[in-house]
Amino acid sequence: MFLLKLLSLKWIAGIVFVAVLVVGAGAVYVAAVGGVNIPGVSDALRVDVEPPSPEVIARADQVEEDIKEAIEDNSAFFLELTDQNLTDLLQSELSSDDRIHNLNVEIREDDVKVSGELAGRVGVGFSGVIGVVLELGQVQLDLKSVNLSALPTPGFVKDEIQPFIDEVLDINERLRESGATQIQAVNLNPGVLQIIGVQADGATVGDNLIASLRDAVPSPGSPVPPGSDIVGPGRTGNEDGSPLYLALGDSLAANVGVNDPTLGYVSRFHSYLENERNETLGLRNLGISGESTISILSSGQLAQAISLLNSQNVAVLTIDLGANDVLAHVGSDDCLQGEQGPRGAACQARIDAAMEAFVPNFRDILAQLKQGLGANAEFYVMTVYNPFDMGIGLPLEDFTSGIVDELNQLIRQEADSVGAVVADPFPLMADNAAAWTNMLSDSDIHPNADGFQALAFSLAEARQG
Repeated sequence: MFLLKLLSLKWIAGIVFVAVLVVGAGAVYVAAVGGVNIPGVSDALRVDVEPPSPEVIARADQVEEDIKEAIEDNSAFFLELTDQNLTDLLQSELSSDDRIHNLNVEIREDDVKVSGELAGRVGVGFSGVIGVVLELGQVQLDLKSVNLSALPTPGFVKDEIQPFIDEVLDINERLRESGATQIQAVNLNPGVLQIIGVQADGATVGDNLIASLRDAVPSPGSPVPPGSDIVGPGRTGNEDGSPLYLALGDSLAANVGVNDPTLGYVSRFHSYLENERNETLGLRNLGISGESTISILSSGQLAQAISLLNSQNVAVLTIDLGANDVLAHVGSDDCLQGEQGPRGAACQARIDAAMEAFVPNFRDILAQLKQGLGANAEFYVMTVYNPFDMGIGLPLEDFTSGIVDELNQLIRQEADSVGAVVADPFPLMADNAAAWTNMLSDSDIHPNADGFQALAFSLAEARQG
C-alpha cells in the first residue's frame, strides 16, 4: 500500500492489524513454548485460505481514496473510520499465506477488538484487545488481552508479545516515514475511530477562501500600525552577548512574512529592550516555522532553550505558541466550507481536540522555562491574533474570533500560573488582518512589516503595563 501524504494507511490499519499478528504469534508461542497441543493451530499454519474477494478489495480501495481526500489539507487532518472500514482494510491486506480469515473489527469506547479464525482442519477462534494511548503526539499500543477460542493466554505470553508489538508496529517511525507530524487526539467511540492532528508546515488557508475574501475586501486600505515611534525596526537577527534576550516560538518568532529579520517582532523588541534597559543585549531567536506545543517538545527548540537557560544569563524570554495547534483546524474545509461549517460535528471535534491537547502541553512548556529562568528575568507570553479578522462583518470573522479568544484565555491562564507577563496582540490586530497580514496579497496568514510592528508593540505595552 502506498504511503499517504499525512498518515500511513498501514498505521491507521495497524491499530487493529497488530492484534491479528499478536494472536497468531501467541498461539504458536503457547503451543511451542508451553508444550500445549492446541487443536487446529498447527493445521492453521499449513492449510490454504481464500484470498480477499474482489468486493472486499474494491471497498478497501474506496476507503483509501476517502482517507486520501480527508488528509489533502496540508495543515491539519481529521480522519473518521468505521468498524467496516477497518475490517475491509485488514481483509484486503491478507493473502492465502496468512492463515487468517473471518476477520472482524469492533471499535469500542475504550479499546479496539479484533476477532477471527485461524484456518485449519479444526478452526481456532481468536480475539485480541488493544488499548490506545496518546502521549505528546505519539501513539502507543497496549495489549490488554489475547484469547484463543474461549481460553485466555497465560500472562507470561502477553509479556513476550508486547515487545513484538513494539517492534512490528513502530507507529512513531511510520509517522516519520509517511510525513505525518503531530497527533492531537485518537478518539474511540462505539463503531467509529477518529484521528485528529496537525502538520509541521503550520496553519494555512485554502485558495477558495482567499478568493472569497479578496472579493469581500477589494481594498484593505493602509491603517497605521500602533507604536511605530516606540518599537521601530530592529538592528539584528541574532547576536552574541550577555545578558541575553532569548526568543522562542513558531513562524512568528521565525519572521515568516517578511524578508528582513530586523522587521520581525523579535528584532524590534530586542532594540526596544536595549533602549529601555540602557544596556546591550545578546539575541538568540530559536523560533521554528510550523512549531506547535506538540512539536516543540521533540523538535529540539525547547531542549536548546533549557540548555541556554542553564548556561547563560538570560535576562528576557519571550514565547509565542498556539496558533498552529488551533488555527490549522479553524482554517480547514470542515470549519469554513460545506453546508454545516463551524456548526458541524467534524469542525467541533477538531477544535475540541486541539484545545484539549494544547493545555497540558503548554503548561509543561511554560513550567520548564520558568524553572530555568533566573528570579529577576523578564518572561513574556504572547497571545494569538486572528488572521481572518478583516473588520467587514463577515460571519467568518465572528466564528474565528470566538475560537481565538477561547485559545487566548487558555494562554493567559497558563501564563498567569507561572507568573509570566501576557502580551496581547489580539485587540491590536483586530479588524486589520487585510492590511497587516499577507492574506490578500500572498494567501499567507502571517504578518507583513506593519503586522509585526503591532506584535512588537504588544510586548512593549506588556512591559510598560
